[in-house]
Amino acid sequence: MAMQVAMGCALNAETRTKGLGSKCRNEHEKAAWADCLKLYESTILQLNHTLTGKCSDFDAQTWLSTALTNLDTCRAGFVELGVSDFVWPLMNNNVSKLISNSLSVNNGSTEKQTYRDGFPTWMKPGDRKLLQSSSVTPNLVVAQDGSGNHRTIKAALDAAAKRSGSGRFVIHVKSGIYRETIEIGNKMKNIMLVGDGLRNTVITGSRSVGGGSTTFNSATVG
Repeated sequence: MAMQVAMGCALNAETRTKGLGSKCRNEHEKAAWADCLKLYESTILQLNHTLTGKCSDFDAQTWLSTALTNLDTCRAGFVELGVSDFVWPLMNNNVSKLISNSLSVNNGSTEKQTYRDGFPTWMKPGDRKLLQSSSVTPNLVVAQDGSGNHRTIKAALDAAAKRSGSGRFVIHVKSGIYRETIEIGNKMKNIMLVGDGLRNTVITGSRSVGGGSTTFNSATVG
C-alpha cells in the first residue's frame, strides 16, 4: 500500500514538473529542471519494478533506495547551479518521504545476496559467459577509420535502438579517443559496450558544473 501511494504521488509530481519548464528563467534552471524530468521517469520505473511482485525484498530495497537517491539528485542539481530559489520550491512534494516510508516497511535489508562462481545468482548463464569470454562476437562495430559499421558510438547506439527484440546487444568500440557524451537511458536495455583495453579505447567528455551542467548530467557515459 505504501509503495502504491508513493507511485501515485510520483506520477503527479512528474506531471507537475513537466509543466514547470516554461517558468525556468535561465539556462541553469532549465538544465536542473531537465535532469529532474529524467530522474522522475527513472523513479517511476523503479517503483514499478517493486510493484510487479516479481522481485525479491532485497531487489525491492535496491530499487527503492535508487528511487530515493534520484529525488535527492534532482534537488542537488538546483543547488549546484545556484538556482534553488524559484523553480525548485514549486516542485516541492512528499514523494521522498513516502518512498522513505516504503523502505522502512520493506524488510529486504535482512536478505543476503548469494553468489555462484563469483557472480550473483540472479545473473543469467549467457551473461556470465559474455563477461568471462576473452573474445565476444559483437552485433555492431565502431571504428573511427571506417572499418566498422559506424564511426561514432552515438551512431551505433541509435542503430541499436531500432533493433527488434530485447536480448543482449554487444557493441565493439575499437581503439581510439572518442570525444562523445554517451546517454543510453532507461529505454535502451541490455546494451553492452566492449573496448580494446583500458588505454586503447577512451571515451572522453568535457561537461562540468563550472560549464553549466549538473553533476548528474556531466557523466561521459550515462
